[in-house]
Amino acid sequence: MVVATADPETENHQKSRVRPSAAQVVSAAECAEFFSRHGISTPSVLFDDLQDTYYFAKNRAGQFVWGNRLLQEQHSLSSVKDIIGKSDHDFFRRDIADRIRADDLQVMEDGAPVKNKLEVLDGNNGALSWLFTTKAPLRDRHGEIVGVEGFSRDAQRSQEAIAPFHVFKSCIEYLQAHLTEDIGIDHLASLSCMSLSTFERKFKQHFSLTPKQYILRMKIHEACRLLPGTQSIARVAVQTGFGGQSYFTKIFRSVVGITPKQYQLSLLASGRAGTVRRSS
Repeated sequence: MVVATADPETENHQKSRVRPSAAQVVSAAECAEFFSRHGISTPSVLFDDLQDTYYFAKNRAGQFVWGNRLLQEQHSLSSVKDIIGKSDHDFFRRDIADRIRADDLQVMEDGAPVKNKLEVLDGNNGALSWLFTTKAPLRDRHGEIVGVEGFSRDAQRSQEAIAPFHVFKSCIEYLQAHLTEDIGIDHLASLSCMSLSTFERKFKQHFSLTPKQYILRMKIHEACRLLPGTQSIARVAVQTGFGGQSYFTKIFRSVVGITPKQYQLSLLASGRAGTVRRSS
């Protein structure tokens, strides 16, 4: 949805279409009971952890019945309670809110989702927000459409979230190409143009693992890929750069929770082992 100025005739038609009737609008208290009243599960708290994506749910009148933490922050609200019962007209200029409402109505009327639609919103401060929005009809326990829900991914926030990892691109690519070798952390630091101490600190900050732990996880991931196609655990230990089977088994068990042999047998039992052969 690209914000533009509509001609008066189109604008008047849109206003008559998007304005909900007085009978449709309900109190904030009723909006708070929306999910229980319609037999719908309350949105997952995991939505509050999204760093670049707004989640929203609205009733047929266009009133918010849920919004994740990022959406609350966008509108300078302290909690989800502050957004429940309000509509886009409480937060955006009328022309912008009318267009959002028209899109919501179309989704509810068609009963079909709209995926990754580009919206360019002109905020009150004059800054443009580039959003990729996906919306779908919200149905009650009987399958009736009772609202709309969706995600809007903020392109700028997505870039900001990814940006800190770009500095590690060269070292990650090197790790993938030389996984079976004895990889020096100091060499990875030089590839990232950092001192060893800075590299180790920033790496753990962004990946929640030390460089050594990350390398071991990558090796175990590769081992999990190789084990279904071979009977020889010792061969996999060599192929993944662990050298001895004993050390490989110890690290594998610490990461996966079971030994390599138990992993192979679990794949056999589930029928996902491919060419794995049983030991005699």
